[in-house]
Amino acid sequence: MGKELVKQELITETNNLERLIDIRTITANQIAIKLQLSRNTVSQYLNELLKQQQVIQIKSRPANFVDLNTFSTHFFQPQKLIYTSIEELQAEQQQRNTVFDELIGSQQSLKDGIDRITTAMSYPPTGLPLILSGNSGVGKSFLAKLTHQYCIQEQIIAPDAPFITLNCAQYFHNPELLSSYLFGYAKGSFTGATADSKGMLESANGGILFLDECHRLNAESQEKLFSFMDTGAFQRMGEGNITRHSKVRLIFATTENLQKNFLRTFLRRIPIAITVPNLNDRSPLELKLHIYHAFINESKRINQPIQVSPWVINRLYNYHYKNNVGELKSMVQILCARVFSQHLMQTNLHVSSETIGSSALTDLLTVNEQELITQTPITFHPDDALADYLKTSPSNTNRMDGLLTKFLQIGDALESQTIDVNEMKRHLARETSAFMEALIHPEEHFQDEALKYMTATIQKLFDYLNTSLFVKIKGNAVIAIATFMYHKHNFNTAFNGAKSTRLTALLKILKDNTNIEYQLFQSFVNLVKTKLDFKMEVSDQLVLLSYLLSLEIEDSNNEQHAIILAHGFSTASSIADVANRFLNHKIFDAFDMPLSTSVNQVKEFLLHYFQRQDCHNGLVILVDMGSLMSLPKLLKSAIPGPTLVLNNVSTQEAIFVGEMIQKKVTIDSIGRQISQNLLPDYELTYPIIKKSPMIITTCHTGIGSAKQIKKLLLNSIPKQLDYKIEAVDYNYLKKYGKHNLLFNQYSVKAIIGTNNPEIADIPFISLEQLVSSTDQTILKQLFPTVTDKTILAVINSQLIQNLSIERLLSAITILDVKKVIHSVSEMIGQLEEVTNHHLTNNQQATLYVHISSLIERLIRNEPPLVYTPTNPENRLQGLQQIKRSLNDIETGYGVTIGQGELNYLYDIIFDA
Repeated sequence: MGKELVKQELITETNNLERLIDIRTITANQIAIKLQLSRNTVSQYLNELLKQQQVIQIKSRPANFVDLNTFSTHFFQPQKLIYTSIEELQAEQQQRNTVFDELIGSQQSLKDGIDRITTAMSYPPTGLPLILSGNSGVGKSFLAKLTHQYCIQEQIIAPDAPFITLNCAQYFHNPELLSSYLFGYAKGSFTGATADSKGMLESANGGILFLDECHRLNAESQEKLFSFMDTGAFQRMGEGNITRHSKVRLIFATTENLQKNFLRTFLRRIPIAITVPNLNDRSPLELKLHIYHAFINESKRINQPIQVSPWVINRLYNYHYKNNVGELKSMVQILCARVFSQHLMQTNLHVSSETIGSSALTDLLTVNEQELITQTPITFHPDDALADYLKTSPSNTNRMDGLLTKFLQIGDALESQTIDVNEMKRHLARETSAFMEALIHPEEHFQDEALKYMTATIQKLFDYLNTSLFVKIKGNAVIAIATFMYHKHNFNTAFNGAKSTRLTALLKILKDNTNIEYQLFQSFVNLVKTKLDFKMEVSDQLVLLSYLLSLEIEDSNNEQHAIILAHGFSTASSIADVANRFLNHKIFDAFDMPLSTSVNQVKEFLLHYFQRQDCHNGLVILVDMGSLMSLPKLLKSAIPGPTLVLNNVSTQEAIFVGEMIQKKVTIDSIGRQISQNLLPDYELTYPIIKKSPMIITTCHTGIGSAKQIKKLLLNSIPKQLDYKIEAVDYNYLKKYGKHNLLFNQYSVKAIIGTNNPEIADIPFISLEQLVSSTDQTILKQLFPTVTDKTILAVINSQLIQNLSIERLLSAITILDVKKVIHSVSEMIGQLEEVTNHHLTNNQQATLYVHISSLIERLIRNEPPLVYTPTNPENRLQGLQQIKRSLNDIETGYGVTIGQGELNYLYDIIFDA
């Protein structure tokens, strides 16, 4: 019994190790104190465990011990059980690693690339040429240097083999000089060539030549190089009769598109092409380790410990790095330098929100902190190694690796037809359920405040989904999903490349063969993206969908299905939601269609719907337009069962149909009863009144924004003025014009908004005109009945205060106003620089309002703007320039700006 207690305590202590050097804290005396046993008894038990090959002993004074299995899981498999010192153990760890093992991401995003590099370098006689592509700052040059070290370490090249770098961009404007440096030259071959000179190809003989920025090589240099790659032979400049040879391994690097910047004949000679991903596209673990590595380097630089607050680390983790690893290193260096300069006499630096200075604080405050990687301060020491920080939930990582391996095996069994799709689903559900159960530790959930917060957040998301999808997720399932979401960024998995492709294929099969689980999964993933700003990897999605499958969610599946098809941003969804709530069951699905949706597009949607739903017992389709009544003919050969299409959809009609479906009324009876019972009569009467003047507000982003504009105007108009302000939906206003009820009741003087609905004889004033107006011309259009200049001056003053860009954006968007203003400002600056086109104040005001509304629409997953220009010709260059200038906005907000939006922006920028 006593030995088992000692064994369990040793496992716990080994589990808690962060660094190898911390083994010094695990002694017989320490364990004896914790277990309240005598030191001699504990020593006896430890020696017995050593004889049974269950522990590792470090023969220092006092001796240290660790549990063998736990140590092997967390660090590496040791070659023996007894070591003379911790330094000997550390030396063994270093000997076991290749230089690439020290590279962050070597087992994640860079694993496939490193495998291909080692393949290329080891192939006889001089390896295979390879090219590294990726944006600036991703680490291409560092990877090339590590490749050279790897070749020496593996004895592929001699220990003194050269590594020579040539940056081709430095000689872009002088290709002859570049050629002379690369291939060498003979005396007298050009002015200044006073002696023969070896080129870099010769100098790198037996080693590696690294050609950086190789897209700067002109066609002639590329031709010479691919000739060398074919034959191993070349000629110096001016030596036409002498052929030279060099055995050199070639590595190229570029930031540009390979297909657009190189000769095809050149690229064919480079069989290995490796893309180095951006920092923000790498795994969460990699990003965390890059942050830690940067602080370790700064600690070494100043030879002092650096304590960093969780506030700083978490915001660095969630920051968007435009210039990749280089930018991260610079940020960390600046933070440490700032604190160091202010606290020269302190032996420990404390990097926190209180010490980093206002400039750095402002940058980090713009970060929307979502995922937390630490709850406590971390102290980095000059003698730290990055390997000390690699121990992050290793047991969970092993479980995740094991689960994904089983997923691949299940996928292979399906592909070989050993199992069918239903068996595949059962296997995935069973394996994922077991994984989730093992992931939950009740004591962790009880103590960890961040995990409690995550659970509460996930619960709110599912509460929302429960009310819209009529499914109930039990509390223990919510805890499991919250725990998985909390730990997922710590999973150090190696499932990239081909494995990732296979997991993606398996995910697609699972999506195509689930119903209510897929609807719940899709809605949940969208909410996680918008509410938590979490990135869901393929493996995350596969685990989540498989787990939902294991819950055996009850689908209130009626024998007949029903769907509402209606034009508008949320018309169909709103009617379906009201009807489902009223009926207390999910009867109706919904499809919200932009006005431009064609009948054929609706047909494609329904064909996909038939694949997901079993409609053999009947399908009722409620539509809002007569043109959709042609659907039965279009779908006749594809419908799986009787299909009833009803026109003029309304909430009343939906509830009436839903009640009959609940009562299991036959589909033909539903059609007859609808035609008999829903025949409304109506009579419309207008009161005889004096029409008050009115200003209408509208916004193409929705009625909510129009109401905000209305509120801003009401706050700017003196109460004694008899002016009414009313918000009207833009699409409704555009469609019905003066047939709108308001035009009969009021004297509409003007329309204010983001888009002109083009109502005859009614002036339209854009928000941009209001913001940038400098005189009373606009006011006189708005208030033609007001002649008192004093009142107009008061209105003008209030408008200036209320309709500043910042207040306006606060009113019409939910975005962080300062952040969006900064983003649009940078976009405008880039665009003006690229196009050499100066934007007026009115144009800039228009862009601030429109782009902020655009971002919000896309974040809300609302349909994109459908916009067809009147003059589509000769726009290609301008559209490309606009697209490039919007790159940071797309990346920063996780949106994709479509062609309609780009054409609309083009008209603002170039045709205004």
